[in-house]
Amino acid sequence: MVVSATADYDLPVETFLLLMVEPRVQAETHRVVRESLRTTPTPFARLDVDGWGNPLRRFLAPKGFFCFDFNATIETEPNSPLPKDAAETAPQQLPVDVLPFTLPSRYCPSDKLIAFAGSEFGTGKSGARKVQAVVDWVNAKIRYEYNTTDASTGADEVLLKRAGVCRDFAHLAVALCRAMSLPARYVSGYCLGLDPPDFHAWAQVYLAGAWHNIDATFAGTRPALVPIAVGRDAADVSLLTLWSPATVREQSVSVREIPEDDVLSATD
Repeated sequence: MVVSATADYDLPVETFLLLMVEPRVQAETHRVVRESLRTTPTPFARLDVDGWGNPLRRFLAPKGFFCFDFNATIETEPNSPLPKDAAETAPQQLPVDVLPFTLPSRYCPSDKLIAFAGSEFGTGKSGARKVQAVVDWVNAKIRYEYNTTDASTGADEVLLKRAGVCRDFAHLAVALCRAMSLPARYVSGYCLGLDPPDFHAWAQVYLAGAWHNIDATFAGTRPALVPIAVGRDAADVSLLTLWSPATVREQSVSVREIPEDDVLSATD
């Protein structure tokens, strides 16, 4: 598939910023065949990897107009549904890098949802069946609705409002899973078939020794998902983190499928 992401900003002062739009070059289910990132000129730019292993760019952008334009051709496997027989891992057997994803975080205060999760999902199910019950409940009970939530809204508020966007659906699914001691993390990335096209957010749950995609915004299995970054919640994987205020002029995202021969020719 081919992805592109562009955005324009007005910066009132010289600003340090972090940009996260580039997927890992090689991951379990995708491989970046070709990519390019262009920005307005900056006096400082550096590619880094954060504590979760996500690629990110550091920039010191001058006052005024700042823009980026990212394009990539990506070879990706179809997104797989949650395996029905995937079992829970006992807490004492969880890898050390998975343990942080069992704990409450800024937008996923799972400790506040323990009683609700236990009463709604805690009996008669385990592993994948319990996770699927969470996904189905969030998909059925939460309305996809703009302008109901904002960048400060946490999963507990989404549960009360019963509405939100993909970020909110992912936060609630993550928080409910963690409330039942199931490791879950937040994912930002590119989604094939999203209408209208945009950056997307979903969740991953750790079962049977592996991370599995779960997307409560869709009653089924998304055809292809390419993560940009994973973290405890949206605070860890923001598209753009700025150290000064800024105004967004315009932003656009495109994700489209291309024939396999076209992907292979991009390597020639």
